[in-house]
Amino acid sequence: MTDFKPILCLDFDGVIHSYEKGWQGGVIYGTVTPGFFEWAQEAQKFFKLVIYSSRSKTEGGVIGMSMWMHEQLAAWRKNGGGRDDSILTFEYAREKPPAFLTIDDRALTFRGSWAEFSPVQLREFEPWTAASHG
Repeated sequence: MTDFKPILCLDFDGVIHSYEKGWQGGVIYGTVTPGFFEWAQEAQKFFKLVIYSSRSKTEGGVIGMSMWMHEQLAAWRKNGGGRDDSILTFEYAREKPPAFLTIDDRALTFRGSWAEFSPVQLREFEPWTAASHG
């Protein structure tokens, strides 16, 4: 068995960060989406977890995500989350990484046919968080 782990690229807002109020001028205000850290503990056995976001284009954005994640992880652990010996590690990409897969609340899978993507229907797309901040 090899130690190689493919990159699993994770979007931040609306995927890790609850983002219930939408964009608020760069402020990261919400909580971690339910079940994320538990899922990440299992996922990191198979993947290198890399966070990439529109926030990644600035140093402040990367620092903000990193600090917020550290605070959220500490709160999760304080409330009994995870095992004491388990270490969760995340990398933060400044550019879109060469990922094996990407998890994003605003993405579609291209399956070789543009006919699947009606511009009219695309225009009506709403992420799961839209109900929260309508």
